Amino acid sequence: MSETTYTPRFPVPSGACDCHYHIFGPNTRYAPKPEVRHLMMDALAKDHAMMRARVGLERMVLVQVGGYYPDNQPMLEVLAAEGDKVRGIAAYDPGIEAEEVARLNLSGVRGMRVSPGRELSDERMVEVWDIVIRLAKLFEPFGWHIQFLLSGHMRDALLPRLKDLPVPAVIDHLGLFRPERTVGHKGYDAFLRAMESENTWTKVSGADRVTRNGNYENAVPIMQDLIGVAPDRLVWGTDWPHTPERPPLPDGQARVTLPYSDVNENKCISVLSDACRDEATFKAILVANPAQLYGFA
Repeated sequence: MSETTYTPRFPVPSGACDCHYHIFGPNTRYAPKPEVRHLMMDALAKDHAMMRARVGLERMVLVQVGGYYPDNQPMLEVLAAEGDKVRGIAAYDPGIEAEEVARLNLSGVRGMRVSPGRELSDERMVEVWDIVIRLAKLFEPFGWHIQFLLSGHMRDALLPRLKDLPVPAVIDHLGLFRPERTVGHKGYDAFLRAMESENTWTKVSGADRVTRNGNYENAVPIMQDLIGVAPDRLVWGTDWPHTPERPPLPDGQARVTLPYSDVNENKCISVLSDACRDEATFKAILVANPAQLYGFA
């Protein structure tokens, strides 16, 4: 986190929720999958608690890192320790069965993240959607949702279908649309149309990911477009600890450990406040909407 101080336009309300963060480690206890080549340094619950205290966040939603660990155990450990102020999103498991969903649900898990990639063949896209339909039917009795990390061709193909799901669909990080690719962009128009559906939500997080050179404020127009369509179906998160881009490694090169990106979370929440038309909207995105989606009391 950079040292510059930022203050949101509105005070951060009591019960504010960080709806998207990750935990890595402890690396001495949880080893990543053998095929993982980019390693992350420890980013632990105690470190996230320090960040939350700085920003004024009380609740949180831990998204288990997909493809990094062999199972959800690192997330489940945090859920057990933190109690009712935290919920979890499980890593992608296309073969999960109802018994495991029930077990995870009792632990505080409320959904699963699906990240199908950017450019896939038409055949693969059909396969992915068939899996999504299966998961949605399985999750419906538990009140779970499916969280989607979508970009490129896959995003544009799946967005119009989300309204047909029997469970809520939550789109990560502003749909990963860059501000310079919104006006007149057919995919962006489809994104806003998808948000008209009562089962479709978006995380107005990731301003640092969709903008360049630290100009997070350039994401404000996207946030404002979404607020104009569905202010009651938006949630926000820090995306802590801010994993960097992972460049491809040459064959045979040893694993590398990557540093985290330098992102100021107070700046991120200040950008959200700038996008909100009033304090009530800011509070809804941080408190009421997460309570509805994740089942906070």
